[in-house]
Amino acid sequence: MKVPRSRAIAGVLLPVLLVMVVFPVVATGSDSCPGCGMVWKDTCAPFEKNNETAYNEELVAAFSPIAANQTPLADFSNESWSGAFLSLHTLFKERYAFTRWRAVDWDTLYQTYAPVIADAEKKQDKAAYYRALREYLFSVPDGHIGIMPVTGEFGAKYADIGGSYGIAVSRLDSGKVIVSYVANGSAAEIAGIRPNDEVTTWNGKEIHAAINATSYIWAVKKPSTAEGILLHQQRFLTRGPVGKPVTVSVARSDNSSPLIVNLTAYDDEYETLKKTSTFLGRQVNDYGVNQIWTDIQPQISNDTVTYRTLPGGYAYIAIYSESYDVYQPFKSAMQSAIKNKTPGIVLDFRYNSGGDDNIASCVAGWFVDQPVFYEYVTKYDPGTHTFKVLSEAWTQPRPDTFDGPVAVLVSPDTISSGEGVPMILAKTGRGSIISWYGTNGAFGMNNFQAAMPLGQYITFPDGASLDINGTIQVDSDAMLAGGVSPQIRVPMNEDMVARSVAGEDVQLTYAMQWLDNQQKQNASFVPAVTATPTQKASLVPALPLVALGFVVAIAKRRK
Repeated sequence: MKVPRSRAIAGVLLPVLLVMVVFPVVATGSDSCPGCGMVWKDTCAPFEKNNETAYNEELVAAFSPIAANQTPLADFSNESWSGAFLSLHTLFKERYAFTRWRAVDWDTLYQTYAPVIADAEKKQDKAAYYRALREYLFSVPDGHIGIMPVTGEFGAKYADIGGSYGIAVSRLDSGKVIVSYVANGSAAEIAGIRPNDEVTTWNGKEIHAAINATSYIWAVKKPSTAEGILLHQQRFLTRGPVGKPVTVSVARSDNSSPLIVNLTAYDDEYETLKKTSTFLGRQVNDYGVNQIWTDIQPQISNDTVTYRTLPGGYAYIAIYSESYDVYQPFKSAMQSAIKNKTPGIVLDFRYNSGGDDNIASCVAGWFVDQPVFYEYVTKYDPGTHTFKVLSEAWTQPRPDTFDGPVAVLVSPDTISSGEGVPMILAKTGRGSIISWYGTNGAFGMNNFQAAMPLGQYITFPDGASLDINGTIQVDSDAMLAGGVSPQIRVPMNEDMVARSVAGEDVQLTYAMQWLDNQQKQNASFVPAVTATPTQKASLVPALPLVALGFVVAIAKRRK
C-alpha cells in the first residue's frame, strides 16, 4: 500500500505517528493468496462505491496477518548524530526490502560515511551532516529511499549547486553532448558559446567522464535507473558553488575554430535547471522552491486530474498522483472522452508522485479487455523477521472500457504507483509508452521509517510488489535496469532539444503524431512487451503504510 504524498507529509508532522493504531476489521484470503489480509478481485469496486471510510477499513484489514507485530516509527531524534546514523544503518539492514535485489552492501556504506558523520558532529556542522546523510541514502539507487528535511537543508544545497555557468547541456541519441541553452548576457554567451555547440571537455575531463562523475544527490525525485541517473547528472554538470571557476571546451556548430572558455559560477536562481526540466513536458522550477512537496505541482497544474481535448479530437488526461479523490474526476474524464467518441487518448503520467496502487490498477481497468493480475504486496513482519504477502489485487475491465489507441507519456519523475498504469498497459499491449525516458523504477511499498536529529525523516520501502509468479516487478536492480521503458522513444536530437527549450512539448507532439498514424492505418498497434527485472520472492518487501498510513487517513501505498 502506498501513502499519497500529501497525507504522508501531514502524517510525519503528527506526534501520533509514533503510535500504532489498528482497527478490528475482518480480512479475507483466497486460494491464490492464502493467509492474505485482503484480496481485491476488482480494484475499482471500492472507488465505485465512493465510500472512503469503508475503503480505509479494508486497507487496515490487509495488515491483519502482521498487525500485532507492527512497531511505531523509529525515533532516533534524541540520539547523537553518530548514534542515530548507526541506528538507521541497523534499521536498513533489518527492514529494507531490496538489499539482495540491488546488491546493497550496507556495512561498506556505513564504514564509508560514519567517519564523515562523526567529523560533522565534532564540528557541529549541520550542512556537512545533512550532506553526508543524503550521500549515504543516494548511494542506493532507489527513488523511495529519501530524506525529508522538515527543518531545511542548512544551506548545503545552495552551497553545492547554487551557481550556474550560464549554459545547460543535453546528451543526444548519437552520444554527442551539446549546449542546449545559453543564458542571455552570460559570460558563456559573451565568449561565443551557442546552442548546438558540442561540449568536448569539462574542467579538463572528457565530457562523458565528467558527466558520469557528477553528483546527483540534489535530485528532487531521486532516480533509480541508469538513464534517470544520467539525466540528472547532465542537469547538475553545469552547476556548482557560486564563485567556482571551470574551463569548458566546445566544438562550434558552424565548424569554426573550437573554443576554450573559462567561466565562473554565479547565482541564476536555478534557471539552467529549469531549462532542463522539459522531460516533464514544460519548464518547471523544481529546485528553487521552498517546499518541493507542495510547490512544484502547481507549476504544472492545480487539478487533481487534467482533462482536455487535443487537436484531432484526442482526449488528454493527466494524473498527478493516486489518491482516493482521483478516481471520480478520472472516471468523469473517461466518460466524456468515450461519449465524444475520441479517436485516441493521451495519458500523461510524467509528473506522478504515486499513492494508492488500487487506484492505479483501477485506472488501468478502463483500457484492458480481460482481467489482469496487478500484484501481490509484501511487508516486513518485525515479529518473524520475514517479508510476508499481505494482499492480492486484480485489474478488471470496466463495463465501458475504451478500446481505441492509447499513448502513455512517462518520465523518471513517474514513480511508485504512478508506474502501475504504464506497467499494465505495456504488459497487455493496450497502450504504447511514448517518451524520452522510462519511469523511475521505484515500485516498492514505501513508508516513513525513522525520525533523525535536526528534524529529518527517512523513508524507505519495507515491502515489494510481486507479479503473479511471486517475483519483484518494476523496481530497478543492481544493474540499474528497471522501470517501464518507452516502446517508442522520442528522438533526442538537435531539433527536438531546440524545440523543447523553446517551449514546445515535443513528447506530446510525438504522441499525437502516433495517434494520427493509428487512424491512418485503421489498425491496432500492439507493441512488444517490455521486460522488467524480476527476482524470486524470497526476502522481499511489503505494503507501505505502517505507522504512517494507519494514522493519517490511510490511503494505499507507495510514496
